[in-house]
Amino acid sequence: MEYLMGLDIGTTHLKGGAFTIRGEPVVVKLTGTPVLDLGEGRAVYDPDVLWESVSGLLRQVTNELPPGAKVLAIAVASMGEAGLLLDAKGEPLTPIIAWHDSRGREMVNDWIHSFGAERVFSISGLSPDYIYSLMKLLWLKRWEPELLVKAHKWLCMMDYIIYRLTGEFATDYSIASRTMLFDIHRRDWSPEVAEFAELDINLFPTAYQGGTVVGEVTGMASSSTGLAKGVPVCTGGHDHICGAFATGVFEPGRALDSLGTAESLVMAYSEIPELNLETAKGFGLGCHVVGNSYYLLGGINSSGLSIEWFKNEFGVKEQWLAKDRGVSIYDVLVEAARESPVGARDLMFIPHMRGAGPPSPDPHSRASFLGIGDYHQRKDCLRAVLEGLALEFAFVLRGSEELLGFTVPKLHAIGGGTKNRLLMEIKAAVLDKPIEVPLVQESTLLGAALLGGLGVGVYDDEHDALSQTYRVLCLYEPVPHLVHKYAVLYEKYCQVMPLARQISWLVGRNQS
Repeated sequence: MEYLMGLDIGTTHLKGGAFTIRGEPVVVKLTGTPVLDLGEGRAVYDPDVLWESVSGLLRQVTNELPPGAKVLAIAVASMGEAGLLLDAKGEPLTPIIAWHDSRGREMVNDWIHSFGAERVFSISGLSPDYIYSLMKLLWLKRWEPELLVKAHKWLCMMDYIIYRLTGEFATDYSIASRTMLFDIHRRDWSPEVAEFAELDINLFPTAYQGGTVVGEVTGMASSSTGLAKGVPVCTGGHDHICGAFATGVFEPGRALDSLGTAESLVMAYSEIPELNLETAKGFGLGCHVVGNSYYLLGGINSSGLSIEWFKNEFGVKEQWLAKDRGVSIYDVLVEAARESPVGARDLMFIPHMRGAGPPSPDPHSRASFLGIGDYHQRKDCLRAVLEGLALEFAFVLRGSEELLGFTVPKLHAIGGGTKNRLLMEIKAAVLDKPIEVPLVQESTLLGAALLGGLGVGVYDDEHDALSQTYRVLCLYEPVPHLVHKYAVLYEKYCQVMPLARQISWLVGRNQS
């Protein structure tokens, strides 16, 4: 039996899986991503610990494949922006700096004043922000310049795993699009940006289309992972964009809601939209993992994180109930939130724990509960968190539709958040759009595996891959009476959110 394998290196979880050519999951394994929280907004991954976790995960998958199984290819999806420096021997000079690590924040204004925000947007499709790889490199250049002298390569997360599997330096267009050093028009690294930043353009790996064979599993990687030596390794891509591929969001007029620790809206195009920095309103542009397509990207930086934060800090009672009843704590949390009425008894949550994204980006905005009364209970707070996430996503989606001049008739949704039925029901009503969830829950993982299939010729093209593998699990239809109630609540949210941003600025200024 022949299989395609995928890896998904996420902010919270690592996932590995094997799929049939029809896209049916055979073995899927999951473990936590071994992040080190350094405090003060800094977070890193130890490269060796990460590789041990990845190789152990792959061993679990390969050990459970049927006897005689043949893995045709493996490809990797990963978070964007995170990366590390390697020396000439391929040894890490730095840990992998997380995408949300804040240490590049101080470099943003300098870059805007010196290079120009409009100029970099016209090349990279990105508005200056500390999360991008360029800002991490500029921070290292300022504070640890000796490392840049020794550096041979800067690899993003996917690139590093490809390197450990094959010994080759390679990336794909979609991951490169998240560095702010990539020219999305030329589909190559930008000499102009690299020269101005005083970075050697050879520091960056060769960029390929997603689904390109870039090497083979080495003997050393084989002994670590259980994969056979010589298995083709292909470029995957940015996790949200791999998920978009698996759900058919690679043609104009389609949109994806990818719900993870961060939540992303992906809209696909055949040509780069004619936008400038002002009209883009913080949305990012980039190269898709398939064909010659492009995407528009926005989202919520702390979507799943908001729920995790509430669970960890205030969900002790629910944790005990879940343990006593032998069910998931998330089931208990959702059950409690259902007991609170629409609007959570006039309690509102602004989900800006890691700042606000487009269409009104503000890295300094912070999350808040507004309207707390002595009659509010934990169940109201839970409902307010779910409603706040749905309202914020509606703000993002409607901003993108206004920017592009059309509305999408339906939304595709993937990721862990789709298992939260209450959240999906609320979101369908807030958006007043049906939301389609695919049968294969791990769409990002499947997208990576399908890119491996493209690389070794299992599928004729992306359309053939989709037609052979995509199936629908369920469709959330907006409930009419809820649509009206949430339309009123959305108007209130749009009035309140800018005021909450102002409060964030005032509090932050007083504490500085």
